[in-house]
Amino acid sequence: MKNDPLFAGFNCTELAIQMNPFTQTGVVCQPITSPNVSCVNQRNSTFSETECLRNIRDDLCYYNDLLNSYMKDVQQAKNDLNPVVNTTKDLMTCLQQSCPTLPKWTVWRGSSFDDRVSLCKTLKGFHVRAITINRALSYVASGDHRK
Repeated sequence: MKNDPLFAGFNCTELAIQMNPFTQTGVVCQPITSPNVSCVNQRNSTFSETECLRNIRDDLCYYNDLLNSYMKDVQQAKNDLNPVVNTTKDLMTCLQQSCPTLPKWTVWRGSSFDDRVSLCKTLKGFHVRAITINRALSYVASGDHRK
């Protein structure tokens, strides 16, 4: 976001992350670990490619809907958010999945400042989730879970 007033008036990097509360992508897309490895948050169940991809799809749909709803109400945000939304749509197309009906989560309150703060937190959460999605898709593409 190049010197845009979208986050003017507060330091976005200091705010907490706001994640999608309706998916378990980080848990269900966790790779299978070898029996010799012990991790604190290690899953005890087997990896399900279908479940992982469903959660990824649900995340992408959630963030796509959320960002589109923000851009609908705040037209000047389109220049900044369109690249993110377009890339999200492209990935959704690659996954060839239609979006489910997701629970509505009221994020936008109508106050410009509060909505920009929520947008910042949401984008930070999406950034973290995008890293998880990238790693999960790489794991699925590698085929290691089929061995």
